[in-house]
Amino acid sequence: MAQKEVVIVGAGPAGMMLAYQLVSNGVKVRVVERHPDFKREFRGELVQGSVVEQLEKAGIFKLLLERGLAIPNIERRMFVGHIRRVEVPGPREVGAVISQPGFLGLLHELCSAFPNYRLDVSTAVLEAIQENGRVVALKTRHAGAEGRVEGDLFVVCNGRNSALRKSFGLETETFETTADALWLRFDLSDAPEALPKSLDVHMFGKGVVMVTQPTSGNRLHIAYSEPDDLNKLKKDLPELRRRLLPTLKEPLRQHVDAKLSDHIEMQVLKIIVDRVKSWHAPGILFLGDAAHTMSPSGGQGLNVAIRDTFVAANHLVPALQQGASIDNLLLQKIQDERQPEINAIQAGQTRAGQMVLKPIGVLHVMFTMMGMAMRVMGKKLRAGHGIPPPQPKFLKPVAA
Repeated sequence: MAQKEVVIVGAGPAGMMLAYQLVSNGVKVRVVERHPDFKREFRGELVQGSVVEQLEKAGIFKLLLERGLAIPNIERRMFVGHIRRVEVPGPREVGAVISQPGFLGLLHELCSAFPNYRLDVSTAVLEAIQENGRVVALKTRHAGAEGRVEGDLFVVCNGRNSALRKSFGLETETFETTADALWLRFDLSDAPEALPKSLDVHMFGKGVVMVTQPTSGNRLHIAYSEPDDLNKLKKDLPELRRRLLPTLKEPLRQHVDAKLSDHIEMQVLKIIVDRVKSWHAPGILFLGDAAHTMSPSGGQGLNVAIRDTFVAANHLVPALQQGASIDNLLLQKIQDERQPEINAIQAGQTRAGQMVLKPIGVLHVMFTMMGMAMRVMGKKLRAGHGIPPPQPKFLKPVAA
């Protein structure tokens, strides 16, 4: 019996995590990536505790720490204004910050130890080719030449702007969200002591939110959000300085003030929360942002995408090892298992997006009432959506 091959579109966290779980269990995998390498514009780097736990069990987190690609014990904290810390439903969130390019490079290295793995970079996917109603190949372009990539199953992990998602005309539900975010990255290698030791979210009312986060290489990420034209603000440095600096506390404020210039890396991220009603069609499966786009709130996009791959691998590996056909029934089982958590998180993000639009005085009252309710309700309210994280069955420990 010929070995079945899975083609993964997108070498981001979802694509590479799925690739490692498949190839390490004997499945032939080909990953197609449009970028020439793993370097990306701004991407999520906060890994929640449940995912860190699984990466630790597999020995992957240890390698990230040894290579200086992860910062452990990072807590996500929320504040109204500068100093009032607030309680939110759910357990205390302590995870880690990882370098996403470093993480992807490590996964590629681990996958490359297996002969059944292949990565095609600088290769754009143009469209899916269908025969008898099933996807059987992808039309690609590499170095100006069109090509064809065949496979037995295609897993799309290339994000919210996936051309494949659009070309299939999948029915999409879109939810109300907060304003867009302006992401900035500062090099604080000359003042590493000024870097925050946690990921802090400050809400100033009327949609103004500022997030600070340390990242690898002694760098600082700032996400600034407000209901205004952030593309215009990005180009107006004096106005950006006037609005951004008051949201920061000393001594961080003085370092950002000194370094804020036209040379600072900046990007406007359009905030979208949506999901397709069906994550699959015959021969093709959508995971991560390609299936359900998350707000960056809480680093959920990165984490739910990785958890998607745990469930996908749990279902796909046994079927592929047995040479069974991957039909819609199997793909629907993957969606059904993941759908409750996705629905719950997106509902929470939608509520949070509406909350931060309130005046700061209203936020103080709302969080005071929430804190009182949490103390009365205790564990029941703190349980959040109450859905336990999936347990990967095929995330093999890395070779010593």
